Amino acid sequence: MFTLTQTVDAPPAEVARAFTEPEPFAAWFVADGFTTPADRVTIDARPGGLISAVFVSTDGSDEVPFTIRFGSVDLPRQVVLYVDDPEQVTIDLTESGEGRTRLDYRSTGLAPDHENEVRTGVAHMLGCLATYFK
Repeated sequence: MFTLTQTVDAPPAEVARAFTEPEPFAAWFVADGFTTPADRVTIDARPGGLISAVFVSTDGSDEVPFTIRFGSVDLPRQVVLYVDDPEQVTIDLTESGEGRTRLDYRSTGLAPDHENEVRTGVAHMLGCLATYFK
């Protein structure tokens, strides 16, 4: 289990778009050496709905499709995602004043030997999310 916090220069309703719209999702949900083209992202933001997308290597030689399942959806306050069962991600969006949002990302259910690698990747992604909304 780990928790990361990111401050985003946008109100929660705007930040929530990063979980409901392909363009902002594609801007932050990236991995080292890969992008996520917005035209290859579909999002059905309701309980049980899916985010379906493809990581594409920066040189275009490799593609990695992935899906994320929505658990509960209470935007703009909270979204629960299932990345790989049994990993559950809870994202809380809280107004932090001056039009900013505190984003708390809590991951549970990861195998201990993957936790550090995933935490590093998520920290990078959350930095990309903050940059998108600047």
